[in-house]
This record gives sequence, C-alpha cells and structure tokens, in this order.
Amino acid sequence: PFADLDESSSFRDEVHEYNYYKQKNLPGFLDIDVAYTHLDESRRDHIKTSYVIFYKFLCETPVPTAAAESNPICASNEDGYDIGIPFGTYHQQYRLSTSKDAFDGPLVAVGVLDVLPHCISSVYAFYDPIFSARLELGKYTALREIEWVRRASKYRTELKYYYLGYYIHSCRKMTYKAEYKPSELLCPVTSKWVDFETAKEVLEERSPDRHCCALVDMPHSAEGEASAAARKQSCVDKMALDIGTIAEESQVVRVEMLNGQGRELVDPVVTEFVNEVGVDMCSRFV
Repeated sequence: PFADLDESSSFRDEVHEYNYYKQKNLPGFLDIDVAYTHLDESRRDHIKTSYVIFYKFLCETPVPTAAAESNPICASNEDGYDIGIPFGTYHQQYRLSTSKDAFDGPLVAVGVLDVLPHCISSVYAFYDPIFSARLELGKYTALREIEWVRRASKYRTELKYYYLGYYIHSCRKMTYKAEYKPSELLCPVTSKWVDFETAKEVLEERSPDRHCCALVDMPHSAEGEASAAARKQSCVDKMALDIGTIAEESQVVRVEMLNGQGRELVDPVVTEFVNEVGVDMCSRFV
C-alpha cells in the first residue's frame, strides 16, 4: 500500500520536509532511518510523513531563540515545580515513583506546554488510558500546570494566565475547558476577553446552532434598514466558498462569481449563515 503513497507529489513533499528538518540537527529530532533500519525504504518514508506532522504539532516551538535566551532569572525550583525554565516548548513527564525520592517508574502522562512571557499555553496532553480511568490524568495535568503559573508568577511579574487554546461550544471534547474557573473567551471580532458565563449566554442566544458570533457588540454608526440590508447583501456576495482542490491547488470562488442557477442554490444557505453569525464575523470565514 505504501507504493501508491510514494507516487503522490504531496507524499514526496512531506518526505522532503522531513529531510529538511533532519538537516537542521534539532535537539530530540528522531532519525527514522536509524530507528527503523529493519523496515524497507518505502515504509520508513511513510513513517517520516507522520513524524513530521507529530513534530510540528507537539515538538516545534513558536518561541524564537532570542526570546528564550532573554528569560528572566528566577528561582529554579519550588517544591518540585521547575519554575526557572526558559521560555520555550516542553514535554512535562508524569511518572510513578518506586521510592520516596525517585521518579523512575512508568510514564503515565505527558503534558505539552509553551512557556511564554504572559502565560502558559497548554498545547496537548496524552496519558495512559488505564491509569486515567481512575485518576483522571487530563485534569491532573491541567491542575499541575495552573499551579505552576501560580508559583512562577511570583517571580515573573508579567506571567498571569493559563491558556487552554481553542474552545468550541458544541464539541464535547472542548467543553471541559469551561470547568476551570474563572475563565474567559476571546471575542473573535473585537479581540477582547469576555467572562465565560457572559460569553456562553451570547453564544446560545445569538447563534444557537453554530455557536459562532461576536461576543462583544461592535460600535456602528447610525444606519437605516436599507443600509443594514445593503451591508448584509454585500457580505453574502463577497463570501468565499472553498470548492475543493484542482491540480493540487485549493480553489476558492466568491458567491458573486456564481451564475443564476448557482446563486439560487447557494444564496439561501449563505444568507442564513450571515443572519446567525453576523456581518462582522462571517466575513472572516471561507
């Protein structure tokens, strides 16, 4: 099955990307050819494509080297919390201990973190499902990270926040983030932080189906119904539609580019979307 994958240009590009990362001699970057010498080249190439995705998501840091080196000096350890680490991306390991002072037991969880000047960004967590069935390791890692922020903020005056990433109100895998209180959501239109309970009411009232809208009212100049309708129609006309990939390139058209038959099919759907999400928000979507 790997022979077919090897023929695609996208697959070859991903293997090339792996080789590019490998040449950079990044710390911890896995040499697939060494680790999997028992596999043939086509299978190793397949692993390389998956590994690049993994590395970019969970290992590559968004923190520039200069920023990491400018990290303020502070206490390096406080009751087991290594709060003196520089800015950067870390894999926090959680192991069971075999003795009072040793943490040399089995690895049960890993938390992937970005330590940034103003916050810790909790990127991802993965854990042993058997242990987590009773210990709820996802919650435990989050609480440890919150405690890290609390302790480190005593020495890093700009560090104040714990960031859990994107929130999707209708996705059960995301709603757990609201359990950590007090919390706020970022308005996608005004870029202002809104108390979660307030934001939840706005989402459920204004966008009951998609749960996607501005959380803060945008100031608008006084305009009549005709003017508001014109703005809404202009938004519908300019809405970009992703129609798929042609010749390996993503193709996007605007509603106004469609012929009469296309408009009859698309306009009701797009108009309903604009009515629910709002003009200020929907212009950001494809």
